[in-house]
Amino acid sequence: MFLLTAATTTAEEVRTAEPFSFLANSDMPYSSKEDYILKQRTKPAIKSSTLPFVIFMGDFKNSALPCTAALLTERRNQIMALHPGRVFYTPGDNDWTDCDRTEIIQRFSELDRLDLLRHLFYDAPMSLPPEWLYARQALFPENMRWVYKNTLFATVHLVSTNNGREEILLSDVDLTLTLTDARDRANYVWLSQAFIEAEKIGVNAVVIATQADVTHSKYKPRCTEERRQECDAFAGFSLHLRFLSAKFKKPVLLMHGDTYPYCLDRGFGGAAAPNLWRFNSTGDYGLIDAAVVSVDPSNISAPFDFTSLTENRPPAPSC
Repeated sequence: MFLLTAATTTAEEVRTAEPFSFLANSDMPYSSKEDYILKQRTKPAIKSSTLPFVIFMGDFKNSALPCTAALLTERRNQIMALHPGRVFYTPGDNDWTDCDRTEIIQRFSELDRLDLLRHLFYDAPMSLPPEWLYARQALFPENMRWVYKNTLFATVHLVSTNNGREEILLSDVDLTLTLTDARDRANYVWLSQAFIEAEKIGVNAVVIATQADVTHSKYKPRCTEERRQECDAFAGFSLHLRFLSAKFKKPVLLMHGDTYPYCLDRGFGGAAAPNLWRFNSTGDYGLIDAAVVSVDPSNISAPFDFTSLTENRPPAPSC
């Protein structure tokens, strides 16, 4: 059973719909050049903006750098300083599950690094205004939910490397897969509860943020209790999100990092859920910037709009 820590919600507490924008980025800095750009251009631009929060969708370093406590703490401080008190971070594979790769000079157990990440980022809940209706999932505090101007946001902990089901090199394989199964079940519950809450309080749009590009898998069969590896770890999530979006009928946006290019996928929901959009964020050796994501549910044909913060560059019109 997965319990919540949340404020009591009522429809009256949710603000009326009005257009607004927020910031999103991921997959940076991967090099000294990207670190310089982040510090000297992106961070000052974020700080001088009036946008209410940042969603950082994982991978705050390249996969070759050792996941030392010192580096993870440094990157925690760097990411959270982009917009103090208003950065929602969901982990990436470079941040924990890939810390055991053989090419890394100093290797760490991925389960140990996940414990450290949760300690660094999620030891205490964020301090947010009551009207944001902030909640976290018990045992999985990286799964967060909040409401801003009648749009519900939720983070879901999915990472690349097939959601941590591949390259388990320093941790017990069976234990790691069992914990991944538990995280998958928790994600299913959390996604379901996000849409239940959205219906309950009558929001006009839903935004889901995760690290993994759920459209990328080298396997076709879905993962099951019997088939735990060499399977598509994202198939169940994608199917469930399409189902929930079709039932919700209002605009839904899935945002993620993990892959390149910086692009917008209007066909992700297919014929069953044409109200479901997918946005592949900045970073990943591509555009080193933050994305300005604008939400206007009253715009039926384009409820979500995107540009980059410092370069005013729109995403590619298809992925």
